Amino acid sequence: MTKRDYYEVLGVAKTASVDDIKKAYRKLAMQYHPDVTKEDRKVAEEKFKEVSEAYEVLADEKKRQLYDQYGHAGVNSQFQDGSFNWSDFSHQGDLRDIFGDGGLGSIFDMLFGRQQRSSGGRDMRMDLQITLEEAFRGVKRRITVPKFDKCAKCNGTGAKDGKVVSCPDCGGTGQVRMAQGRGFSQFISVMPCRRCRGTGRAPGNNCPECEGRGKIQRTSHIDVDIPAGVEPGTRLRVPGAGEAGGPGEPNGDLYVAIDVKPHNTWKREGADLYMEFPVTFAQAALGADIEIPTLDGKANVTLPSSTQSDTVFRLKGSGMPILNYSGRGDQYVKVKIKVPEKLNQEQKDLLKRFAVLEAEDRSFMGKFKKRK
Repeated sequence: MTKRDYYEVLGVAKTASVDDIKKAYRKLAMQYHPDVTKEDRKVAEEKFKEVSEAYEVLADEKKRQLYDQYGHAGVNSQFQDGSFNWSDFSHQGDLRDIFGDGGLGSIFDMLFGRQQRSSGGRDMRMDLQITLEEAFRGVKRRITVPKFDKCAKCNGTGAKDGKVVSCPDCGGTGQVRMAQGRGFSQFISVMPCRRCRGTGRAPGNNCPECEGRGKIQRTSHIDVDIPAGVEPGTRLRVPGAGEAGGPGEPNGDLYVAIDVKPHNTWKREGADLYMEFPVTFAQAALGADIEIPTLDGKANVTLPSSTQSDTVFRLKGSGMPILNYSGRGDQYVKVKIKVPEKLNQEQKDLLKRFAVLEAEDRSFMGKFKKRK
């Protein structure tokens, strides 16, 4: 299968700067993140690998020079097995910058294989919706989480007065054996004891507060710091804020999934903002200085004379902050010529006079062309 041009894969020009390449990769990585992609997961994984391979080469000056000079053949020798594998990807730090700790689970599972996590409390997920203004500034939100927490009375042991004994079901080994006969053969299976959950220790007498479970359901209030520039679909990890584990086990983690409300003025695409702004016919025809709202104030834009409707102006650096990066996106303003709904008599007379002059001008230009 013929590989696509790396610049085409990232959608950048051959003269693109490293910052432009990183910005393009950031947008595509978010698009093909397994938790937010709208495409088939396997297709998304292939596309994620393709854009990551392109980024690995174009973000590295040496590899980029070889690629520019010799194409794909020039960079194959830079990969361990002669072609790109995930073991060649050297930008895990950039992935962490893009997704944060909370959004890396599915990515690293996909790239490097799922690792066995240590036992502990159950992880939890909460959905949180914020405004575009809050996503722009960053905000601290207090969320209410109903969950099972460690019983304070027995310190999570499940035992009255915290006194535990050797588990009677497994004799303190933490394991139980089960024998199954199949024909003339007998199979022995060893599994963790259900009563003590493999710890070998069990309550002597059950705690009256939690009835021996070691956990009590209660509502917790947790403060979540949402960084400036956070994008829809980002998952923020709050370590240890999930459900309580068993005795001696760590708590699970809380993952907060961020959703950003649609805005009446701006439409967001990555770090860039898009908006429409009404101007009068006179402003568009004669030119004018207009004041455009931005998320952090206002910006002045000069309309040249004869500006047409749907003309787009770029306000560089007036978009969203780029998460874990010093720059900002851009704001794009599309002007729309607004026709007045009501005219007074003087305005009507002036427009009629303008229409007559316009017709005369067209007539003169037509005669002039015929003479030529």
